[in-house]
Amino acid sequence: MPKASQGSIQRSASSSDPLANPTHPNVLKRNQVFSQCRRRKLVCDAKRPCSTCVRSHAHQLNHAPPGANIAAKPECTFDEVAETNIMPSEGPKSKYERLENRINELETLLRQKENKDQATLNVTPSDDIQSIQSSGSLVATGGVSQKQLNTYPSNGSPSTRSLTRSPPHETFTSVQSSDNSLSTASIAYGLDVMWPNWPSNLPGPELLRHLVDVFFTFHPHANRLFHASTFISSLSYGPSHPKFPCTAVLHAICAVGSLYTAAVTSPPLPDFDKIAPDEIFLEKHRLKEPRLDSFAEQQAKYARETGERLNTLGENLFQVFQSTIVLTWFYWSHGRWVDVFMTSAYCVRLSIPLGLNMCPPFHSIAKSDRPPSIIAPARTVIEDETRRNAFWLAYAMERQHGMGNGWALCLDDQDISQLLPVRGDQFEQGTLVTPLERQWAHAGDLLLTHPESQIDSFILYIKGTILIARVKVFNTRFRARHYAGDTAVTNIRGDNISERYDPRGSSAFIELDHVASSFRSSFPSHLRNPISNNVVDNHLYTASLMPHVATIVLHDPHAEVRQSGCISALKILTAARAILDMIYNVWSTSYDITLLDSFCSLAWFTAGRVLVRFLQAAIDAEGQDQIATLRAELEFVHSAIVKLGQRIPLAYRFSKMLEDLVTKRCGESYSSSLRAVFSRSADPASLQSLPQGYTYNDLTGQIGFQENLHDTESFLSME
Repeated sequence: MPKASQGSIQRSASSSDPLANPTHPNVLKRNQVFSQCRRRKLVCDAKRPCSTCVRSHAHQLNHAPPGANIAAKPECTFDEVAETNIMPSEGPKSKYERLENRINELETLLRQKENKDQATLNVTPSDDIQSIQSSGSLVATGGVSQKQLNTYPSNGSPSTRSLTRSPPHETFTSVQSSDNSLSTASIAYGLDVMWPNWPSNLPGPELLRHLVDVFFTFHPHANRLFHASTFISSLSYGPSHPKFPCTAVLHAICAVGSLYTAAVTSPPLPDFDKIAPDEIFLEKHRLKEPRLDSFAEQQAKYARETGERLNTLGENLFQVFQSTIVLTWFYWSHGRWVDVFMTSAYCVRLSIPLGLNMCPPFHSIAKSDRPPSIIAPARTVIEDETRRNAFWLAYAMERQHGMGNGWALCLDDQDISQLLPVRGDQFEQGTLVTPLERQWAHAGDLLLTHPESQIDSFILYIKGTILIARVKVFNTRFRARHYAGDTAVTNIRGDNISERYDPRGSSAFIELDHVASSFRSSFPSHLRNPISNNVVDNHLYTASLMPHVATIVLHDPHAEVRQSGCISALKILTAARAILDMIYNVWSTSYDITLLDSFCSLAWFTAGRVLVRFLQAAIDAEGQDQIATLRAELEFVHSAIVKLGQRIPLAYRFSKMLEDLVTKRCGESYSSSLRAVFSRSADPASLQSLPQGYTYNDLTGQIGFQENLHDTESFLSME
């Protein structure tokens, strides 16, 4: 039998096979079924009538009994379906191209939306924002529903401090504080998706969005440690995306964000009736408390554990560095001395292998198998400046906490050869500023010279931290340097051995004293006043406190408050009252002082200790006028610290320490009245003079540095 040609076979198939042509009339449409075939569960050839119905009809005719009424044609019915256009199948390449085009369109729309939101929200803070920040009432959870909050367990005490003293959440997505330049309103994009691989220990997306929002809105350093717009954009990615923030960072932000919202719980305040306010090891008392960890404590533990694990694996090292800084802020705000000391030191030490303490060309000249930095070079200006900001914030935390003890610091200033940060607006915009236009940390004129094009409140904040660090190092190293014969710390004008041992006549002391007294007056004119139009510049306010703290710490070991005419005594009293004036200034505004930097509580407490010393001397000398003035000043300082302690446990702890100090030095009658209502003395002269009539003939110890300035039995104690 001859075979048909291939071409004829193909033509025959194309002409007779109904499946080869989707428009053939005998091909059933989708969802179209012959009723008889469907009832009998037979395969149908889609002819009209179909072959099955034709055979059934023929069989019926051949075997029908006489007189049966049989239709002349077979009955073959089917469901009618509306005509639809049959589109040809789309290949994989076309699908990918269509999806990529759609992604590009969505990304373009997102960028346009972010630019529009930033242009709308990048305005000067108004009095309305300050009135929002000054609110101390109970906070509503705003955009976070109760159901969403319940998706993450919070086992804190129902009487938690933060539940009654938090900024109102309703404004979080539409306002910015005086120190922040970008709202996090656009953070919602991407977090509304329910991610199947969401990290188990993180709160749900809505609660996380809320905590990140309050962190960037209210924490004074958030917009310097992170580039806000970059960080917020990264939250729109899924948890498994390489650009999604490290979970250690998010855990730490959740812990700190708990200070500013009532949506989660924070640890309750310690019972200082049973625990000494200056107790270093609070954790041993925490173990005795029959309560579960609060939300903030849980997140802090997760941040620490995750960071330690990533460090050992060598992954996300810079983000771990950032998370450790945020975690240190959490420990510092809660007055956890051991954790602050260990974590701040860890941050500073970690910055060395990351290469953050130095900048080319000041690397070591020694040849080594290890590179100057174990992390890859920064790819953009923003990434480079973010790393630099992170180093300076780690430095500031370690130095500021170090002012409260007599222990050595963890990184010598001589090992820091880094540029100072750029201005905030340049950081946000990613502007490249060359080293020729900036100042180096090791420059000789760093503290009193401020280039107009490269200065803002944050840079002054870093410079103020460098100043107090230099004072701390001088006090710590003086004895060893004097023993080694360092002429910079020797009083060359002394007539006897004791006077030559007094550092106040040494060149190093005189230089530090001059810098501390001239630091604030060297500020550019537009940065002289930290309070303008009822708006408080948080960084500038803190930087303005630092030279007064430096003066007190520098002169306190040599101050004889009972000796009339003691220059050091006059210096510390003047500095303490300068701090008092700054408290009055911020108190007179509607600004919520609980949002100030944590160092402010240390500065206020330092001023309070000085006033306690002079009050004790006035009581001993029975100077009633001085007692009344000093008592009123001390009560006001205490009330300000108590107010600050309504949100920050560190300040609450300082207030209790001040009460104990007054009880110890001046008696119960004076400490019991600290909570009384009072007003400042109306006599300006009484605020700038030493108590008169003091006679104290015992001059032993005048050259002995008052060794109990940093008594090991009491944190920040002062004689």
